[in-house]
Amino acid sequence: MNLEEIVDCMLLTNQEIQQTQTEHRIKLVDFWEIKAGDHVLEVGCGQGDTTAVLANAVGPNGFVQAIDIAPETYGAPFTIGDATNHIKNSVLGDRIDFKLATDILQGDISFSDKSFDVAILSHASWYFGSKEELTRMLVLLSKWAKRVCYAEWNPQITDVKQSAHLLAVLTQASYEAFKTNTQSNIRTFISPFDLKEIIAEHNWKIGAEASIYSEKMQDSRWEIEYTKDFITKELEADLGVPAKFKTFLQSQSQLIQLEDSLPMASYCTSWRTE
Repeated sequence: MNLEEIVDCMLLTNQEIQQTQTEHRIKLVDFWEIKAGDHVLEVGCGQGDTTAVLANAVGPNGFVQAIDIAPETYGAPFTIGDATNHIKNSVLGDRIDFKLATDILQGDISFSDKSFDVAILSHASWYFGSKEELTRMLVLLSKWAKRVCYAEWNPQITDVKQSAHLLAVLTQASYEAFKTNTQSNIRTFISPFDLKEIIAEHNWKIGAEASIYSEKMQDSRWEIEYTKDFITKELEADLGVPAKFKTFLQSQSQLIQLEDSLPMASYCTSWRTE
C-alpha cells in the first residue's frame, strides 16, 4: 500500500497532518527493515500512527500486537479507542490486535521468550516515569523479541531553528520533576546517551543508528504551544514548585519562539537480543 492508502485506514481530523505523520513513520519502519511475515510487538501504540505502517510492512501473513497503557476514553479530538477501532475496521485490521488499558510493567500481559521477531518502542520512551522504569520495559521487550527497535526525538540538534522544540521539551521535563500525578506527554527526558548506556549495561548488540528528519512534522509546534500556553498557566497556580524555579521555568517558556521553528529529528536504532 502507498502513503495515501495507509492514511485512508486511519481516523482523520486533518488529511495533511496525517500524511506528514504517516510518511515519517514509513521512514522509521523502512530503516528498521521490518519484513513481510514478521510478528511485531508494539508498546505505546497510541492512536495507531506507527501501528498502521507496521501492519502494512508485515503484510497479510504478518501480525502486529499493539499495546498501550491508556484507556479507550483517552485522547482528543477523538479518543484512542475511536482511532484504533477505525484501524481495526480497515483493510489492515485483520493483522492487528490492539490491547488498551494494559500495563505491561504491572503484569497485565506477558509473552513467551522470543515469541516476536521484533519489538517496537517508537516515540514513547518519554512517557515513562523514570529511566529505571524504561529500563524494566526494555528488559522485557528484549526477552520477548529477537530484536528491539527504538525511535525518539533527537536532542542533538543540527539547526538553530530546532532549539525551540528542544527547549519546550526540556521545560516540560523540568516541570515534571515536581509533579506526583501526571498524564503529560513528556515525563522523563531520555537521550540517545541514556539509551546506549542501558544497551551497554545489558550487553545487547546494538545495530545501525540514524537521525531521521522530516521537516514538516507538526510535533515541534504542538510542544511549543503547549509549553507557552498551558504550562505557563499551570505554573501560575502550582504551589508545589519552588518560587525561584517557577520563575525560571516561566521565563524559559517565554523565550521559546514558535515562528520559524523546526522539529528535531528522530534518533533511531535497534539491537539484537539473541
